[in-house]
Amino acid sequence: MGTFTGGPAAALPGRPCVSQAFGGWVLDHRAIVAWARVEPYAQAVVWSAMEIGMAVVVPVAALPLAYSALNDPDHEVVRTLLELPVTLLDPLAEADAPALGGILAGAADPSELGPDALALACVVYSARHRGWPVLSGNAAALCALDSALDIDELP
Repeated sequence: MGTFTGGPAAALPGRPCVSQAFGGWVLDHRAIVAWARVEPYAQAVVWSAMEIGMAVVVPVAALPLAYSALNDPDHEVVRTLLELPVTLLDPLAEADAPALGGILAGAADPSELGPDALALACVVYSARHRGWPVLSGNAAALCALDSALDIDELP
């Protein structure tokens, strides 16, 4: 399993470090929304990860899109996800810009992208670096960015 060179936020003060020995999932913004709306499949993935010691990665660039798709009461549910001991936050840093630009430039079908292109590129970047599957509600766009990704599409 690869490690993310940007450094996940697992080592924040007061947060336990999560073992990455067993892998995990990368969530796109639609998976975050599904979890916040207590949709069964997204809930099952996160709680199963918690139960067996896997990690759940949330690319920070996916959060604004998730929040914009949710009502205010659901924002607290997202906060709960972010505070789980298995959740790792992948930041969006200036140093990542060339790699993210390369992902966007390499899109097989740019018309599949859209306003969530940057967030999806961050999901692809995180999944590639970790070697983990993506839980997604937008497999077509992710495949346009990287057809080799392991994607589990939400029902």
